Amino acid sequence: MRTKLILLLLLFLAGPLFQLTAQNAICVVTTTDNVEHSIGLWEDHQMYFDQAYRLVIQNSPNSNHVFPLSEIRKVVFTEITNTEENPTQAPYILPNPTSNHFIVRGLPEVCLGKVIALDGRLVKEFEASEGSVIDISGLSAGMYLLNINGQTLKMMKL
Repeated sequence: MRTKLILLLLLFLAGPLFQLTAQNAICVVTTTDNVEHSIGLWEDHQMYFDQAYRLVIQNSPNSNHVFPLSEIRKVVFTEITNTEENPTQAPYILPNPTSNHFIVRGLPEVCLGKVIALDGRLVKEFEASEGSVIDISGLSAGMYLLNINGQTLKMMKL
């Protein structure tokens, strides 16, 4: 309770002055109902607290994710490093192993991707481009194969 009061006081004092401009990161906001919201943050995205004490993550001028402070349990940032584009590079994902999402890197264009269980079942299809965040929270823990742009990758879901 004391921590929330201190945070509220800081938010009140900072108000709209607190603003983060992201540079290639994943933000996972866990709400009080234990739902994880994974949001990719790139150079042109912004994150700030508004005057109504809500966390706002602005992906574009028309796309906002808004979380009232009272509904936030945890916010975790994962920085993405080594993001230089190399068009001849094979696709890869990160993080790996992962729990609820992964990011696709090394794609020259939009591609169809498939998640395949080790028994050969197709468990998920997705469309991916460079930097796409793919949600796999509905999959069971274990090893999977990813087929992206003609390449097969291994992925472990925790």
